[in-house]
Amino acid sequence: MPTTKTKPVRILTTDHAPLQLLADVERRTPAEVVHSALAEYLATHREELATVYGDTQALLRAGDIDGLTAALRRDAGPF
Repeated sequence: MPTTKTKPVRILTTDHAPLQLLADVERRTPAEVVHSALAEYLATHREELATVYGDTQALLRAGDIDGLTAALRRDAGPF
């Protein structure tokens, strides 16, 4: 019988109640709501994520440590 591997995910305490409310309204589990939200995010931002991935690969190939450092900064925008 195939199984789906899972791992625990930490949810901010302040997000528990809204997540449970959404799950209850949609008659789904909180895990299903989170999974759907992640899938929607990935689909919506597919082009942007592909661009960032490509740009990161180019920086790695070039050995551009300064560029990688700038790209990994939390407050940095897209390349």
